[in-house]
Amino acid sequence: MKIVPIMKIVPIMYLVLVFATPAIAAPQWVETACWKAANRVLPALRAREKEAYIANCIADWTAGTPPPQGRRSYDRNRY
Repeated sequence: MKIVPIMKIVPIMYLVLVFATPAIAAPQWVETACWKAANRVLPALRAREKEAYIANCIADWTAGTPPPQGRRSYDRNRY
């Protein structure tokens, strides 16, 4: 009968982990910069596309390297 108290705690711990982690994932200025960049993309992004764009932008900025700037050269020798 000791399983019942544990089963009551597990959902609470899950909610704490899920809702607390994104708050410390990236600084506010990174999220703001990525949100502004997503709003400048043409043609305009739909809601899910914008969310994915912002998530990728935040991942790029928090990985230690800034996102690429300008147009990528596809004419270069890759090998």
